[in-house]
Formats: sequence, C-alpha cells, structure tokens
Amino acid sequence: MAKLKVLLLLMAAPTVFCATEPTLHHSDSTTCEEFSRFARFNPYSVVGGYWFMFYYWGPTQGHVVVNFTVPTDKQIKYLKHLLDEHVSTPINWEARLLLMMERTNNTFLLVEDGDRGKYHFYQPLKGLRRGEVAPTLDMRLKQVGDNRYIGMMSCQTEMVFAFSRTTDIPKKEDLQDAAATLGYRGRGGKSYLYQGHQWMPIPEADDFIHEKIERIKEQEKAKECKLKESLEVVTDVVVIVTAYEDN
Repeated sequence: MAKLKVLLLLMAAPTVFCATEPTLHHSDSTTCEEFSRFARFNPYSVVGGYWFMFYYWGPTQGHVVVNFTVPTDKQIKYLKHLLDEHVSTPINWEARLLLMMERTNNTFLLVEDGDRGKYHFYQPLKGLRRGEVAPTLDMRLKQVGDNRYIGMMSCQTEMVFAFSRTTDIPKKEDLQDAAATLGYRGRGGKSYLYQGHQWMPIPEADDFIHEKIERIKEQEKAKECKLKESLEVVTDVVVIVTAYEDN
C-alpha cells in the first residue's frame, strides 16, 4: 500500500506509525460519533486565507498552516485520473469537495459524506501502480466559536486538531479556552507554543514562537497588499489603453 509523503492528519511523523509511545486512547476520550453529534461545517465558509493549527491532541509536531479551495472542473478531472482506480470504495464526485493544501504544497482532497461534518480525506499520489490503494482517512470536521475555529478529528488515530485563521490566532492566555470550544475530552493536548516531550511537558516557549506567527501574519498581509497593487496597476493600464483607442 502506498504511504503518504506528508500527511498532516497523521502528523507527518514516522513515530506515529510505531508503538513505542503510550497510546492516546482513553476510556473517557471523546469518540468520533460524539465529536460530530451536533457538528456543523460549511465547506465554502473556510475558503480563502490561511488556517493555523493552534492546538492539538496527539504526538508533538511543528507548525501547520493550510488553506482551502474549491476544486475547478479541470482539477476534478485530474483528481479522477489519479484516484478512481486507487480507492477501495468509489468516490462520490457529486458530493461537496474541497482541496486542502499545506504551505509545503502537499494537497488533500476532502469529500463530504453526509451531514455533521463527515469527510473522507485522500492524498492524490502520482505513480501509483495497479492494485495500490491511495491512503484514506475517515475525518470529522466542525466549526465552533462563531465559525472562527475549525475542529478536525481523525477517527482512525483519534487525533484532534484546532485551527484558526492566521489573522485570528488566540492569545496565549486564551488558547485552552478556545480549544475547549471543540467539546473534545482527551489527554495529550497541547498548544502550538508547546516545546519538549509530550509526556514530560516543559514551559511553553511563548515569545519565540509568537514572534514567528506574527511574521506569518505580516507575510500574508504583504501578499494581499502586493496583489491589490498589481490589480490597481492592471486597472490603470486598461484605462490608458481604452482612452488611447477612443482617440
């Protein structure tokens, strides 16, 4: 079976597939069914801008930034070419679809399966041989906190992730309260400020990490300004050309 090159939802770390660390499962942990019982998720409302993982329950990892887009007809045609012969259950291409892309350009196809934020995640891989199956994850998604936060839960790994837009990351003192709005109960929870071994926490390195997030925000604002300036230049050129042609 093919392996994902970088799979955000399995934390993109080789140790995740090993049994050397204590299991995160606990009898009091929230199940996938409980996580999505009253869930609401509008895929179109998360499109645009970048989302940052500010809290998670699972093995320690680095910073994760993603963005969502609605696939075009051309992209869907290409995704069908990559996936249709490499899935154990046929994909419902008539369902609502999203593409989730990491800043590393690793892309995932999200296929809605009914209501309550139930989705199947696929990573399209080139070069799969006949009989190889593309990895699939059974996921639950929901929006909370007036839709400011996205909660994701992997039903296979029982890992949970809390995202906010990069322009709306909770302050340090508000991180746990913001994460609590997901309604998840489980052990091993930590914020993006966490440093050290997950089973032996050390004080959060607030200043250094916070400065990095601020730089991400500044980069995003700079991109938006640059795009706006480019559009204004194009508009000016169109006006000039039109005026010239009229004369």
